Amino acid sequence: MIRPNKKVGFILPMPGERAFTLAELLIATGITAIIVVLFGTMLGSLLNTASRANQRIDAFREARAALQMIERDLSNLVRTQWNPDPFPSPAPLPCAASTTTTNFVTRPAAYFAMENRYSDPAAGNQQIYALVAAKAAGSPTPSVGDVCAVGYYCRWEGNRYTLRRFFRDSAHTFGVLQNAASYAADSDLYDLNAADARNDVLAAYVWDFKVAIYDASGNLQTTYPCVCDQSATAPTLLPAAIEISFNAMSPQAARTVMSVSSSPADWMNMNVNLVNPHTYQFRTRINFQ
Repeated sequence: MIRPNKKVGFILPMPGERAFTLAELLIATGITAIIVVLFGTMLGSLLNTASRANQRIDAFREARAALQMIERDLSNLVRTQWNPDPFPSPAPLPCAASTTTTNFVTRPAAYFAMENRYSDPAAGNQQIYALVAAKAAGSPTPSVGDVCAVGYYCRWEGNRYTLRRFFRDSAHTFGVLQNAASYAADSDLYDLNAADARNDVLAAYVWDFKVAIYDASGNLQTTYPCVCDQSATAPTLLPAAIEISFNAMSPQAARTVMSVSSSPADWMNMNVNLVNPHTYQFRTRINFQ
C-alpha cells in the first residue's frame, strides 16, 4: 500500500486575514507587565497591612496579658496582721498611719508600696510593689512558703519603654523577712538589683504607668508614694481599691516615633502629633476591701 507523502511547512494567512505585528505584540506584552506589576503592588500592600495588623494585635495581646497578671498578683496580696484592729471607725484615709495602739501578729513589712524603686529618666511613670501569695513556677527545690515579692514598673530601654515585672521567689522573700530585726522595709524587699531578683519584660512599647487609689467611699486620693505598713509600730491603712492604667502602641507605630525622637520625655508628654495618635490605653480596677 502506497502512503501519500506529507508535506511540512508554514501556513500562510489566507487572503483577507492578517497576523499580529511586532508593535502589537510589544504593546500587549507591556500592558500585561503593567497589570502584573499593579497586582504585585496591591498584593504587597495587602500583606504589609496584614503584617502591621498582626503586630498590633500581638502587642495589645501582650499588654492585656500583663494587665491580667497584675490583677492576679495583687488580688493575692499578703497583709501584715495586727491585733486588735488598728483601724476602728472612723478609719483614717488610705496610706495614713493608725493612731490606735496595737500589736503585730505576723512580721511587719512594707507589704504594699507605691513608689519609684526604678529611677526613670523622665517624670510621669509610677510603680507598684507588693507581697503576694504565689510560688515560682517550675522551682526545683521545695518552697519554705508562698509569700513572694513582686512589682511592676516601666523601664526606658534607650529608645522605647517596656513594662517589667520584678519578682523574688518565696525562698528569697522569706529570707528577707526572717533576717529583718523587727520590720522588713521596702528597700530590702523590693531591691531591683538583688542577685536573686528577676526583672522580666512583660510587654514592649508600654509607658505612662499610673496607679490611682480610692478610699472606702470611692473618693480618689492623690497620695504618692504610699507604703503599707511603714514600720513595726504604725500600721498604715490600705486603699479600698486601686486603678492601674498604662498606654501601649504597636511596634510599627513605635518605629515611627523612634525615627523622629528617642527621648523618653516625648513619650511621657504624649506629643499630640507624634505619640498620641498611636496610643491605646489599658485599665483595670482591683478591690482590696
